[in-house]
Amino acid sequence: MKPNHGGAGILGAGPSASRFRLNPNAPAFDPMINRAQEEDRCCFLTFSNGYPIEELSIIEFFNRKFGPNCVERVYIHRPAGEPPLFGKVVFRSVLMPAIVLQGKDLKKYLVNAHPMWCKRYDIEKAQQSRQLPYIN
Repeated sequence: MKPNHGGAGILGAGPSASRFRLNPNAPAFDPMINRAQEEDRCCFLTFSNGYPIEELSIIEFFNRKFGPNCVERVYIHRPAGEPPLFGKVVFRSVLMPAIVLQGKDLKKYLVNAHPMWCKRYDIEKAQQSRQLPYIN
């Protein structure tokens, strides 16, 4: 006896398929084009003073720990004459910041024996830090 699923199956045109009104002329979904905003796929990174971490080391760390090719790019703020203290990692998936933070607001990792702190990227704080102070 065959089970009755009420139609031709998940991909078939059974009775339940008629309630979805999909546009047959719509462009195909491409996750590389139709993806979340960059700020939703980021984590803010801080380093201990005197222990900067290079971009390539950060990329290799995340790709090794969370899966190959999970990082899109890494930005490191490099002030003139001073070691870098912070940066930003942009992931390919919007899910990665939550996976990296493991339900915490702040998560510490060791990259090549150097501490690296990760937290959710806050676009408002980033924009405020870029504004110059008002001088009369």
